[in-house]
Amino acid sequence: MRDWRSERGAAAVEFAIVLPILVVVLFAITSFGIALSRTHAYYSAAREASRYAAVHCRPEAITCDNGLIASRVTATANGNPVGPGSPAASLNCTANAGQLVTVSWSQAIPVQIPLLPDMSFTTNISGTFRCE
Repeated sequence: MRDWRSERGAAAVEFAIVLPILVVVLFAITSFGIALSRTHAYYSAAREASRYAAVHCRPEAITCDNGLIASRVTATANGNPVGPGSPAASLNCTANAGQLVTVSWSQAIPVQIPLLPDMSFTTNISGTFRCE
């Protein structure tokens, strides 16, 4: 006759061993998804800001400067913080019709997963548009 009591609690022990790994994987998927979403929002904001610079910041302003471009990036970044760099245009489109204007800045992307070291990184975000 077998002694079945020796097997009691084996599933609970296995679950206790596997649960932390599953939790870390779940948080990793979520954190990387958030980082990817933020990166996409920043690139979209850079494209919008370069289009804004290409049309001379119209209809909001007569002259275009980096302050207006930075405010456009902040407004179109879907509530994500912009920085540590400040968005700036590579040239003024007033006298450069047909040239490419690039809006770029350095951006920190946080990736924080519980029980793992910080995986945040900094990337250069840029968008290019042809001056009108």
